Formats: sequence, structure tokens, C-alpha cells
Amino acid sequence: MKKMKLILLIFTLMNFVVSMTALVFNGILDKVAISLNVSIANSGLLGTMYAYGAALGVPVTLILFGKINRTKMLKIMLIITIIMTGALILCHNFSQLLIVRFIMGISANGYGVLATSIVISFASKNKQGRTLAFLIMGSSLALVVGIPLTRILSNTIDWRVIFLGLMVIMVFSLIIFQFFLPETNQQSRSFDFENEFNLFKKRKTLVVIGSSIIIFIGYGSFYNYITPYLLETFPATEKLMSGFLVILGIASFIGNLLGGFIADCIGYRKSLLIGCFLQFLFIGFIYIFQSNQWLSIMFAILWQMSAWFIGLQLNTGIAQATKNKSSFIISLNSSAIQLGTAVGANISASLIATVGMEKIILVSLLASAIMTIIQFISLKQDISNTTENTVIE
Repeated sequence: MKKMKLILLIFTLMNFVVSMTALVFNGILDKVAISLNVSIANSGLLGTMYAYGAALGVPVTLILFGKINRTKMLKIMLIITIIMTGALILCHNFSQLLIVRFIMGISANGYGVLATSIVISFASKNKQGRTLAFLIMGSSLALVVGIPLTRILSNTIDWRVIFLGLMVIMVFSLIIFQFFLPETNQQSRSFDFENEFNLFKKRKTLVVIGSSIIIFIGYGSFYNYITPYLLETFPATEKLMSGFLVILGIASFIGNLLGGFIADCIGYRKSLLIGCFLQFLFIGFIYIFQSNQWLSIMFAILWQMSAWFIGLQLNTGIAQATKNKSSFIISLNSSAIQLGTAVGANISASLIATVGMEKIILVSLLASAIMTIIQFISLKQDISNTTENTVIE
């Protein structure tokens, strides 16, 4: 029991690290742009390439290496991430940095998919939401502590030093996994296309994956540029930015925990509808009160909370829709999230260059409106089908 608690704790720590590798540039995008002598829009490509690597590379990797034991594959992905982090530290050419970030997106998110699958296997179905919430807590802590801290440290140290610290934690976690992570119930098997396709074409699976793409287009469009957006709209927020990032992280933490408990109580479908509606509401208020600094900040924090509430539902939903039988389908959902984030960031980069920073909110507003409608219709169909089945019986 103590060993399993230690393993879960290390998984949470690694979730913090993986999130930091993905998000660390977001909090210091303006400073990274100066360091690399590129525009803010171009520096955002460091996050976009990472997301594309995750979206396009992870499912292919899991197919090609499907016969390898899950635990062993997890360690391989972690080793590659460590190597790519070292390359990121040593590399100074921007084009090379983009390639490294693409490969890191594959390996780090490949690790993340396998970690999610393994951790879910530790929990009973009625505790999956809370177990995932504990795992994802690492990502929340990255926003509470990691990203704000990097903002503060970026004034005195180079961003590469931050990645050096993350690499040390990865090496420590790899050692713990090597000695303590059990390999029971993680038998290797070849990729069964027919079985995977049958799982994929289930309506609940398609709804979750489709939802992940749409909602994260909206999320990526605003979150990737939230720091420069606030700085450009309200220049006075420069001195408040570290504190804002801390509060944004706390909001993520709370949204994640609430998501886990509510998903276990009323199910991920109803929870997802609630989350989508709240996200639509809050991003709408950001747009309406775009000229008011404090209201904009407050609703941005609430918007972030709702986004993490939604993220928990999507992770729980794909696990339950597939009964945790397919790392590949879980990876597809992870890829959908990353693809949506990357597409949203690209759309915002185009909008910034053409019509201005303030218009990026519209992408998130439209995505959350579409998602609220889709979830409402989907849930209504489920209730209708359940009622018909009850009448027939």
C-alpha cells in the first residue's frame, strides 16, 4: 500500500513536470521572444510544435510499439523526454528548437497517455474521477507554483536553467519507476485494428474525442496568449503578472478537484455540460467587460477554472467510454486535446497579426458555445434512449 502511494505521488510529480515542459513558455512568452530575437507570435510556435508532436506522433508511436509492455514503454518515453530536454538546453537555433519541441511533444505526451492508463488501472470505477484528479493535480501545481515561479526567475536566470531543473526531476522519477513500478496486469499485445476501431466508433467515444478537439481550440486560442493579451490590453498588469499566474494556477487546481468529485457524483456527461456552459459564460463576460481590467482578470480566472473542470471530465470520459481497455484510444483523445490547442494557438497567431490581440477571445467564445449545444443535445439523446429502454423492459 505504501509503495502504491509512493508510485502515485511520483506520477503526480511527473504530471507536474510534463505540464511544465508544455506550458513553461506561456508564462514568459514575451521574454522568450526577446531571448530568441523573434516576435511573440513566432515564439508561440514553441508551444504549438509541442502540441502538434503530441497530436500527430503519440497514436502512431503506440501503434508501432504496441507489443511492448506498458510500463516498459512508459520508461522509454520518459528517457526520450529527458534526452530531448537536454537537447533543448543546448540548442540555440530557433528552427532546431522547433524540431526538438516537436519530438518532445511526442515523447512527453506518450508518457502522459501511458501514465493515465496505468494510474486508472489502480482505481475502482467509482473512484476513477478522484484518482485522475489527484494525478492531474500535478498539472494544477505547475500553474500554481511552476509557471508563476518561472515568471519571477526569468528576471534573473535564463529559461534554459528551468528546463535543467525539470530534467533532474525526470531522472529521479525514472529511477523510482525502475525500482518500484509494478508490471502486473500490463501484458504486451499486438495492435488489434478491429477491436480498436470498434471502441473508436462507439458514440460516447466519438463525442468525447470530438468535444476535446472543439473545446481545446477555444482554450488554446486564449490561454496560449493570455499573458501578452493582458499586458497589451492593460499595461499596468505587468507588476501583477506573477500574482495573477499564481491565482490562475489555484483556479486550475480547484477546477480539477471539483471536476473529480462532481464527475463521481453525477457522471462525466452532466459535468461536461455544466463545464461547457460555464466556460461560455465566463469568456462571454471577458469579451463584454474587455475595457475593465479587474473584471477581465476575475473572469479570466473563472474561465481557467471551468477549463480544468472540463479537462477532468474528458479524461474520465474517455477512460469510461473505452472501459480503460485501449491506450490507443486514450492517446487519440490526448491527441485531440493537443491538436485542438495547437489549432487554436495558430488561429490566434493569425488574428494577432491581422486584426489585433483583442479578437482572440472570439475563438474561445464560439468554441464554448458550440460545445454547450453539442453536450446538451447528446445528453438529451442519452436520457431519451434510457427512457425508451426502460419502457421496453
